Amino acid sequence: MARAKRRFPARRHIGFSTVRPASSSRLSPLKLRSLQNVIAFCTACPSLKPWRRFGSQAYGTPFTGYLLVGEAPGYVSWRQRRRFTGPAGMLVRRALAQVAHPRYRDLEDLFYMTDVVKCHPSPPGNPASNRAPKRAEVEACAQYLVGEIRVLVPSVIVTFGKAAAEGVARALDSVFGSGFPRPRVLQFPHPSPRNQRAILKQYRSMRAFAQALTDAFRNLIAELEARESVKRANDK
Repeated sequence: MARAKRRFPARRHIGFSTVRPASSSRLSPLKLRSLQNVIAFCTACPSLKPWRRFGSQAYGTPFTGYLLVGEAPGYVSWRQRRRFTGPAGMLVRRALAQVAHPRYRDLEDLFYMTDVVKCHPSPPGNPASNRAPKRAEVEACAQYLVGEIRVLVPSVIVTFGKAAAEGVARALDSVFGSGFPRPRVLQFPHPSPRNQRAILKQYRSMRAFAQALTDAFRNLIAELEARESVKRANDK
């Protein structure tokens, strides 16, 4: 049987060739690539075998100072080799598209993207489905999220889901301790259609939730452009 073609368009590689705004001055691309390589060959969790994870092309840009953290790769996104392309992720992508900014059209343009658990978690006997990450899996991957925050030094972290929010909070405690300035954290519920009950506890409707995401993305882009404007003025 012929293999079905991907329905999602191929994405150009977003990486270290991207134009660098002011927030990239402390970033070490060499350290980041080294960390990506370590993650790529991790086999710490037998429960996640065969360790289906994203490649380096799926991280997005490290040069904006914005880090987006999900819970774990979904099966659809992993098959597409592109983050946030399942039913939940497409809601987030559409929210950014509503901003209609010519430069920051895709999540890859605005964020460096990662997950609390780096490999796709599936129920036993159903590798094409998704499940919530186990505590042991979150703990095994915690060192990688800490490493990403240390290398990226983000100014803003956006989280989706309880596991992502809790994982980021623990990582920030490890990196910064107490009494030190921390990145601003924007927490959102997991955008899965199965999570509508939790979403509707915080928002009037799913449309209101999507609009909140659009507003947050628009504000982040405005802040980024303001930083770049200041840098250009200082460089003159």
